[in-house]
Amino acid sequence: MVVLTFENIDLLLPVWNHPTEIVPGGPIPQATACANVGHIALTYNEGPSDVTAKVLNGLKASQAKANFFVNATWLYTQQYAMMLQRAYNDGHFIGMTYRAPSDSTKGLTDDQIKADVTNTAKIIETLLGVAPKYVRLHYSEPENTRLEGIIHDLGYVLVGYNLDTTDYNFKNNPSGIADLYKDTFFKQMETYDSKGSFISVQYDIPDTGSYQAVYDVVKAINDNGYTMVRLDGCLNDKEPYKEHAASKKFVNDKHSLGQANYKFGQIAAEKPPELIDPQVQEEDQMVKDVTEKVSASTRNMFEWSHLGFALSAVIYVFLF
Repeated sequence: MVVLTFENIDLLLPVWNHPTEIVPGGPIPQATACANVGHIALTYNEGPSDVTAKVLNGLKASQAKANFFVNATWLYTQQYAMMLQRAYNDGHFIGMTYRAPSDSTKGLTDDQIKADVTNTAKIIETLLGVAPKYVRLHYSEPENTRLEGIIHDLGYVLVGYNLDTTDYNFKNNPSGIADLYKDTFFKQMETYDSKGSFISVQYDIPDTGSYQAVYDVVKAINDNGYTMVRLDGCLNDKEPYKEHAASKKFVNDKHSLGQANYKFGQIAAEKPPELIDPQVQEEDQMVKDVTEKVSASTRNMFEWSHLGFALSAVIYVFLF
């Protein structure tokens, strides 16, 4: 639980999906919401990819910061390594996705798992100068509590989510992702008569509609009065990175919460023409054409009525 002071009242906002008292062999708490009402942390999984630049461009135009849980496997490719560095230098928050070799920890000792997790984090550290502290695990069924415990013991913080955009269902319909955000905000207000706090999940890969939906998503967030934050702002963490992958010492950087370069919030930027659905463009043009015709018709009616009034006045003067 995180204590939030609001109008001199201490409010307890649940952040973790499990009790913070860890039971040996039990699940490790994962952050699934922000500490402050009205905050939302957008997270992108499994990048960098061929569409990361488009996501970053949309976020930059929207003056917004997001959170990227990167797949270190891709970072051996120079272009993707450069994309990670760009995201970091743009002020976005960097975490790490982790999946065990062959998606299973069976047959691996604890030491082998620790070494693999640490080496994965080192790849990111090499490119950024700091190591990730926040980790999102690849989905597994049943929940791999052994892996969670090992990662926790290494000093990492696990992050889940409470808003699943299911963006993989909207590859050809990116507006559907924004609609899901709108529906979530509406249901929150309708049910609880107040805003909530959210950590959402999307995928930074070409096979979803997320890279096309950035402008619409930010607009939905902005229109509903929510504030976009990085995870350190979401969780009130002023030391959101590790000094080294194998270290338990936590550090900040110039973009971290409490530093001069920390940024939050957003604007509803205009969507570039190439991202507008042709059907929507056609419908907008039809509305524009109808509006112009109505305006022209109204204008003509006014002009004729004005002329009629003038003629009546002339006739009146002539007769009397």
